Amino acid sequence: MKVYLDNDVVSAIGKDDNAPESAALDRVLAAYGDGEVDLVTSTVTLKEIERYQGPQRPAIKQIFRLLKEVPNACIPMNRNDPLYDDLLKRGLEDIDAWHVFVAAKNGCHAFLTCDRLIHHYAAAIRQLCGLVVQKPSDFVASPGWRRGPALIA
Repeated sequence: MKVYLDNDVVSAIGKDDNAPESAALDRVLAAYGDGEVDLVTSTVTLKEIERYQGPQRPAIKQIFRLLKEVPNACIPMNRNDPLYDDLLKRGLEDIDAWHVFVAAKNGCHAFLTCDRLIHHYAAAIRQLCGLVVQKPSDFVASPGWRRGPALIA
């Protein structure tokens, strides 16, 4: 399963104001490290990691180190793409539409975010491009989110 990490999850970790989401993202990153889930993110997420100036707790250092290793989804911004236009028409803000667009064009199945506005448009996003919008905690609670040992070749 290919999963996109929105930059909003980086903020949740950095602020450490959402323990369930931070713990869930830690599980997702551990599964990524074990080759049990495929992750992608964007340059926006990576820039947010670089800007983080908060307390350097060991857990944050480890999570940020792992996030820096997540592949960067490189899709040039195409403001004339019908999917991007449809996302904007549904009400997503420009940057949110761009994140969803990048995830969809990279063949992601899930879009992990804590952003309330993106969650508000989850049904429309799923209808337009098949992405399932979830909080990290909901994702790790869903069945089949990581490959079992029998599925790893």
